[in-house]
Amino acid sequence: MKQAKLERVLMPNTYVKHVAQEFADHERLTTGSGIAADALLTYAEPVSVAQHLQIIRNALDLAGRPDWYFAWGRRMAEHFHGPITNAWLSAPTLGAGLDTFLKFIPGRVPYHRWSGYGEGDEFVCEVQELIDLGTVRVTLVEIPLLVMHEYVRTIRPGPLAGARIELKYPPPEHAAVYADWYGCEVRFNARRNALIIPAAWRTVHNMGHDEGTWTTSLRHCEVLCAITEDKDTLTSVRRLLFNRFEQPVAARVIPSLEEIAAALHLSPRTLIRRLRSVDTTYQAVVDGVQQQRARELLGNPNLRIQDVALELGYQDPNSFARSFKRWFAMTPGDYRKRVAGGDA
Repeated sequence: MKQAKLERVLMPNTYVKHVAQEFADHERLTTGSGIAADALLTYAEPVSVAQHLQIIRNALDLAGRPDWYFAWGRRMAEHFHGPITNAWLSAPTLGAGLDTFLKFIPGRVPYHRWSGYGEGDEFVCEVQELIDLGTVRVTLVEIPLLVMHEYVRTIRPGPLAGARIELKYPPPEHAAVYADWYGCEVRFNARRNALIIPAAWRTVHNMGHDEGTWTTSLRHCEVLCAITEDKDTLTSVRRLLFNRFEQPVAARVIPSLEEIAAALHLSPRTLIRRLRSVDTTYQAVVDGVQQQRARELLGNPNLRIQDVALELGYQDPNSFARSFKRWFAMTPGDYRKRVAGGDA
């Protein structure tokens, strides 16, 4: 998947809410994200990968130190993955818990590819970057490794001398603190980003194992992460609409329901039925895509409002303004001032 498309993929809002709890200055934290500062802690909608990355970049600037994520990641390790956390904390063994995390976490963090595999007498938990994470690469690669590291330390108390962390990049400026946080060997300039443990550790019994909680949590994970045909159709419709925004400005006319149905090799009636089964309509999906794109574009202070209108397929800025006011009960200019602190 191209970076531009992946950055528009939606992910849970849990992550940005946890970041918001770390910093008091929500104005700076949300700058350029398209999310209003005063709505951050109660933001109910999923966020796009692009919004997530912007908020992490802002957090890194606010923190003023590149190693801030160690303490944050450790605090989040036990509670920010919902049913996945319940499942791995109640798993019968350390290996079963790690396998659960690696199986279900991709749906919550779509900019990584995850894999677990044996390699001789070791077990490798690898995290691969699917897009260029830029200035937040170190932070976003190491947080999942830190979360898995904390899980290993919880299930198997004691020294972690037999484990190691491998990272593909050179030592960062805060490399001196790694020994304090990981308590095991850290290799930089490695061929992968991974947590490696002795394979024998996978059989370590989890003293917190509860069969009822384990079974129920696994079932919950399966339900939440299963991709039904109808949900897949909704995802495909959103993808086709976002793809239209990548066309030349003159071609950015919102396609009709019939055009989308034909592109998906469905009848219009079938498309309507599938969208209705997930409690939405084609017009609601179009509005949602345009709203998300509008928030993203208005977060860029270098774009004039008339340019944003053209990007969204509106030849008339006044028509865009009317639609925007219908969506958010304010003008694009007022929204930009509220969110980004700049002039329209």
